Amino acid sequence: MVMHRLLSLLARALCAFALLGWGTPGAAQRPLAPNGGAAAPSSTPARVPPLTLGMLLIAVRDGHPTIQSALARVRAAEGMRATAGRLGNPVLSYQTENTTFLAGSVVGIDRETMEMATLPLEPIYLRGSRVARASAEVRAARADAERERQHVGLDAAGMFYRVALARITSEADHDLVAWLDSLVAYNRVRAREGVAAEADLLRVSLERDRAAAEATMADAELAQASAQLAAALGASAANGQLDVIAGEAPLALTARADARVANDRALESALALRSDVRAARERETAAAAGISTERRMLFREAGATLGIKQMMGTNSMIAGLSLPFPLFDQNRGEVARATAEREIARFDLVAQERLATADVAGSLAAARLLTAQAEALARPGADGLLARADEMRRIALGAYREGAIPLIQVLDAAQAWGATRLTYYRTLYAQHQAVLALIVATGGDLFTAPLTPTSGSSR
Repeated sequence: MVMHRLLSLLARALCAFALLGWGTPGAAQRPLAPNGGAAAPSSTPARVPPLTLGMLLIAVRDGHPTIQSALARVRAAEGMRATAGRLGNPVLSYQTENTTFLAGSVVGIDRETMEMATLPLEPIYLRGSRVARASAEVRAARADAERERQHVGLDAAGMFYRVALARITSEADHDLVAWLDSLVAYNRVRAREGVAAEADLLRVSLERDRAAAEATMADAELAQASAQLAAALGASAANGQLDVIAGEAPLALTARADARVANDRALESALALRSDVRAARERETAAAAGISTERRMLFREAGATLGIKQMMGTNSMIAGLSLPFPLFDQNRGEVARATAEREIARFDLVAQERLATADVAGSLAAARLLTAQAEALARPGADGLLARADEMRRIALGAYREGAIPLIQVLDAAQAWGATRLTYYRTLYAQHQAVLALIVATGGDLFTAPLTPTSGSSR
């Protein structure tokens, strides 16, 4: 009966799958093409929704393995801190004397037993310095995790803008190829009619083929950049075209970043906020705590013992203290090692502060220069760089068709148009990355900082 019900349920499930069309579609199930045959399945890759910088940063923050690895190291450091604060386990021992061995017997001697517990004292007087060192290492691990988080975000943003620039380059090259195709067709007609020289047709054909090769290389660069960006997202770009929206205007410099480097005191505050400087300072603190630990290790393996002794029907208490005498080993070598490690950490801190100061100064200068240049190039209306490039190419083509200028000037105008677009977007995206680098350099959070375009800038 049960088997019958199972077979009935299985048959109903198969029927449902067949009715819904979840099985393998046959030729009769495919839509018919206009000629009456079965339509071939579409080979057009699925188009991925456009990706913005904010979407990218959220995805990287929540799922990038490098960030997750850094957070796991923080948890490992927290586990070490928990261990550093624990007391040592007591040692229980049982001892008996004057008892029989195997088949023998003891005559005239009373049996003695002792039960003792020994508590190690070393974890007690080392607890303070060990906890201080472990706590500093936890803070250093958290600072390292924050640094990894910001660097991963910057690297992902660099991949994002690489894809954006590669797409702009590809689109500009294909637009130039289409424009040169129309010019080839125009010169072919004029050469057939005997109005233009055959050399002009050959020259523009060569230029068109060169532009097509450049467009192919731009497509290859776009494919590589998209694959790397998809890997950062934990996805695959093989089944879809990765599209990004990078913006058309420069990013505004944040007032908080400018305020952090307004004077020497503000610069020191900005350095104190940087995760790499905080990690170096915590490592120095941990090394100083290590010196205290090694100095207290002069008396190793100290222990307190308490127990009961049973002999001749009476019970007595046993109490003792074991303390090694530092006659030959006074732990001077380990103290010297810990002192040298503190000096190493101190020098590393000084070096890191110098690098951080240079990073802040360089990032601020680069952001200001690129912002000024990008705002100048992105002026609205007909004064904008891209608008003038479009107008220049249109005028050159019209003048050539009127016979006012030679072909070489038209080709120069086309090349200048493509180079101008590439320069504009390269400057624009470099300014975006400089603003992001400035946020990180001044101790800000790349994932929460407001990113707003400058006012009055447009294509």
